[in-house]
Amino acid sequence: MIDDLNDLQYFVLVVRHKGFTAASKISGVEKTRLSRRVAILESRLGVRLLNRTTRQIALTEAGSHFYAQCLTVVEGANTAFDSIANLQIEPAGMVRLSCPQVMAETYLSPILPGYLLMHPKVRLELNATDREVNLIEEGFDLALRARPQIEDSAGLVARKLGVARRVLVASPAFIARCGQLESPEDLKQVDTLCRPGDVQDGKGRWLLENGGSSCLAAHTPRLLSDDLRMQLEASIHGLGVALLPEPIASSAVARNQVELVLRGWTGAEHIIHLLFPKPKGMLPSVRSLIDYLSIHLPASIQEHSVVI
Repeated sequence: MIDDLNDLQYFVLVVRHKGFTAASKISGVEKTRLSRRVAILESRLGVRLLNRTTRQIALTEAGSHFYAQCLTVVEGANTAFDSIANLQIEPAGMVRLSCPQVMAETYLSPILPGYLLMHPKVRLELNATDREVNLIEEGFDLALRARPQIEDSAGLVARKLGVARRVLVASPAFIARCGQLESPEDLKQVDTLCRPGDVQDGKGRWLLENGGSSCLAAHTPRLLSDDLRMQLEASIHGLGVALLPEPIASSAVARNQVELVLRGWTGAEHIIHLLFPKPKGMLPSVRSLIDYLSIHLPASIQEHSVVI
């Protein structure tokens, strides 16, 4: 096994430029160092690679075979270095982004095509999952998160891009049938739609806020589902009150398919933020996506908000 791959580079230089003197002038490496390193290479291989005279060199048969293999290795290494250099000049290559399913469907789907059109050499992998990925261990370049407060992640930068809440909605037909709710206590009297995680001891529990006030509202769910689109459809069909993220509910509210219930009361505000490693050594492709999302995502978040 070669201890120093530079020896292969030196050997190729000497052969390509037909001597140690010419190779030294071209590369800037001292002639004595070139001669010594090639001699060490021959000693390690146990064969003579070059026949030397005072005026010229010539490849031995073993040297010819070895030179052909060295060319492949050296050119491959140079190509590898060039590829990294090119990545640092313009955005190119794969960028891996993780975000919750809801954000992918609402905030990102209208804006990501524009980014890819701007940067034709970039390939994007969007991992839409509600699982919290580990950026470093799983090889992601950046992630979008929604949390009540920005997480403190060692070695990562968190950039706030907006806020979102969960809002209470029900269909006009449901409200006509059950009447307007006046306080969170009234949720006990109507059917609700919620996630299994909102149920404790057989009862639904929603933590609601209104300005500086908060309460843990009890309710009886008619439908339990982690699929928020399913909850929305069930609400549109008059099956109950749902507490849904703004981006899921906003279009149905705008089309009057559902109405806000208990105006002023919402789920806890969540801060939408972008997580990425510290910028030192960051590739232009990753930096360009961070910059693009920082410009365009706040507007997309605003477009999917609901006036409370």
